[in-house]
This record gives sequence, structure tokens and C-alpha cells, in this order.
Amino acid sequence: MKNILVVECDHKFRRLLCQFLRDNNFHVIEANNIFMGSYLANEQYPDLIIYSLEIIEEIGYQTFQNMHENSTPFQIPLIFLTKNTEISYSLKKISQMGAGILLKKTVGFNRILEVIQIQLDKSVEDFHLP
Repeated sequence: MKNILVVECDHKFRRLLCQFLRDNNFHVIEANNIFMGSYLANEQYPDLIIYSLEIIEEIGYQTFQNMHENSTPFQIPLIFLTKNTEISYSLKKISQMGAGILLKKTVGFNRILEVIQIQLDKSVEDFHLP
């Protein structure tokens, strides 16, 4: 069973997403802020992390990048979710960090699940020896 860390400040959305992921056979770890998420990433070694982009924007992209690089001992696939409709600036910042996928929260849980599977499959391929 794969471990997914969900870092989301919107309690209702986090609860619904986490339950959906549990119903789809994932072990889910929940955090409501970036600091708890950073701690849990270091302690629980998730296979994938889903971050609310709004949490990251609150502390700043550079601060997030520094925290993420310093708190996780290995490369974890990242998925960012946002409620904002205008995502071009956020997409540029995420791309500059060289990290993850950015999805609107309105895409639906089934699409999020598809992207999770793609990211998890991709991370497995990255660990194969030549």
C-alpha cells in the first residue's frame, strides 16, 4: 500500500480527498499546514506528497523550496492543487522549482487519482537500474 501525504489547510476538502484516497487503497497521512507536512514527510517517508498551492503561496515559493529540500532525504513526487483559476504565475514558479504537477482542485478526484498513479509509476521507473 502506497503512502500519500496530503498537506491542505481547507479541512473539508482535505477530509474528502483523504477519504477518497483511502477508498482507493492508499495509506493517507494528513497535515493542515506546511510545517506539520514537512515534519511528517521526514518522519513517515511518503511515496507522494499532495500540497495545496495556497499554503505554499502563504510562506513563499523560496521558503517552501528550502523547507522541502532540507526536510526530505529523497526525491518524492509532488502534486500541487490550487483553487485559483489563473494558474500561469503559479505554474511558472512550480516549473522554476523543477517540481511536480499543478492541478486545479475542480478537476475532480478521479483525475487527481489518475495523476497520482502516473507519478507513482514514474517514480518506480526512476529507481530501476540500467
